[in-house]
Amino acid sequence: MRFDLSDLRLFVCVVDAGSIAAGDRQANLALASASERISNIGSDAGVVLLERSRRG
Repeated sequence: MRFDLSDLRLFVCVVDAGSIAAGDRQANLALASASERISNIGSDAGVVLLERSRRG
């Protein structure tokens, strides 16, 4: 999968909001979908984009 501009916008929303749960609401996506898309961006780029924890 290749990421596109909407995936990058989602990533910016997540970073700005401080968590995937808050960023998915800004991007109007379901949490599971947002989480999967963020994981795919990192996999495609070959880097870890976010450090995931229970506290955001």
